[in-house]
Amino acid sequence: MTTLDIPAGVGQTALFIAWQRHAESQRPDALFLDPLAASLIDQLEGTETHAHVSNVARLAKFPQYFVVRTRFFDDAIQAALEGGIRQIVTLAAGMDGRALRLACPEGTRWFELDLDEMIAFKRELVNRSRLPLQCEWRPLAADLTTDWEQTLLAAGYDPAQPTIWLVEGLLMYLSEQDGDALINRITALSAAGSSLLLEHLDTRMLQEEGREARARVESQGARWLSARDDIADWLGRDGWRAATFASTSPAIAHGRQVAPIPAGWFASAILAP
Repeated sequence: MTTLDIPAGVGQTALFIAWQRHAESQRPDALFLDPLAASLIDQLEGTETHAHVSNVARLAKFPQYFVVRTRFFDDAIQAALEGGIRQIVTLAAGMDGRALRLACPEGTRWFELDLDEMIAFKRELVNRSRLPLQCEWRPLAADLTTDWEQTLLAAGYDPAQPTIWLVEGLLMYLSEQDGDALINRITALSAAGSSLLLEHLDTRMLQEEGREARARVESQGARWLSARDDIADWLGRDGWRAATFASTSPAIAHGRQVAPIPAGWFASAILAP
């Protein structure tokens, strides 16, 4: 394969966000370090994809949004691991490098699901990077609009054990109905005490206030299809007790100025017995 064998649309968006994580890693006050993102940028050097994504990244209106989002989920995952969970599932994992950079206790299994093209690209990237894995990494090719549960179960996922579910950068690309169905399917696979970490758009991002950001997304061949502001109530219908934060909340921003409006919501939820 070549460095250009990455799918358009959401695949390009994954590259853009990796670019932002790499930029954060260069700061003296970085909120995290992402060596896989650095390897990705190196692999793309000199390609048309590199030029396109770097241009979009430079023009991004809310770059710190992705930095704060990454740190929020990093902290939530580490807290759940410290609480004893040893099974993680990331849906639409993209170029996420947490399996190579977060300290995982012995016995941690990390399942990552994405489209076949993305999984193939990432496997190659991880191999080329020569970075050590911090857990037992199980990347799985699966279409989240089909029967992905069987793929997960066949790969050794244990629904009887508590799980950390990470749904980052996905729900806004699904219709409201498909988002509902995804949460239902996650719940059906989850033992009590499981942790659900997710992001969704603020509804204002589908209105005039989000017009410029939408245009950036659409320039990469993707499109936002849904947003919602009732995250805690929404997850509560399936038995999840959620704490939610606006992306601009000082409680999670680590002193960063994220965006002029609350572009999104971050949630950390626990499945009640």
